[in-house]
Amino acid sequence: MTEPEAVELADLVPMRTEIGNCIAAFSMVESMLSLLYGNLMHPAPPRLCYLTLDEARHIESKCRIIKAVGQLVLAADDLPRFKNIMKRVQHKAAVRHKIAHWHVGHWHKNQPVSGVKEMREMEPRLMPAYFSAKNLDFSPDETLVISDLKDFATGSAKLANDILEFASKIPSAVNGGA
Repeated sequence: MTEPEAVELADLVPMRTEIGNCIAAFSMVESMLSLLYGNLMHPAPPRLCYLTLDEARHIESKCRIIKAVGQLVLAADDLPRFKNIMKRVQHKAAVRHKIAHWHVGHWHKNQPVSGVKEMREMEPRLMPAYFSAKNLDFSPDETLVISDLKDFATGSAKLANDILEFASKIPSAVNGGA
């Protein structure tokens, strides 16, 4: 009788580490959104603004609140950039949701795999949880690879900086410069 062939799968630690980087980068986006909201609410006390926005636990709710206020108080020429920033936030939030709720596993295009050759070709991916609507057959249509996660973290850092830059110009523009 022949011995079974041992197959070593790729290490998942780098993928998990990058997930942490993504969550940290997106938390900076959320922090800058709070700053933006506080500036939009000027002359209200900023700490009060931060506390109230924090009570809206979900990013979608925070975005709706910020968009409602921004559209009311910003000058017309600031609105296109504001809307672009908020659209980018909402896109990143949708990806962040996947990063936070999907799981890391080994993926192959022919999953479930049927042999050693396919097992050796399996690679780390972030994918919808098994037994979820997007992964009932263990062959999800959408997965994320480590380069997607690195791009997300880099893009989130850029977005946080863009929000900071925009928010820093707000107090003088809100309420006609009052």
